[in-house]
Amino acid sequence: MDAFKVLEEKVAVLIERLQQAKQESARLSAEVARYTAENEQLSAKIKALEDALMVDTDRIDKLDQEKAITKMVVDDLIKNIDSLVEVDGQ
Repeated sequence: MDAFKVLEEKVAVLIERLQQAKQESARLSAEVARYTAENEQLSAKIKALEDALMVDTDRIDKLDQEKAITKMVVDDLIKNIDSLVEVDGQ
């Protein structure tokens, strides 16, 4: 009879541990779902930031090109003015 009592107690302990494991599993599953959703949101933010960075990079490249063209035009204008001053000075 004592063997049955010991067996019953061990089965009760195993059932309790199983219930705890199920609760822990449910908690971890919920945590994984939460982290997955957070990861998706962060991935979307990263994509948006990358897109914005590409747009800004394109703008900077265009401004650099415009700056180079403007510098060439101004240099050419200065040369033309210098030529005119030299002609008037003679």
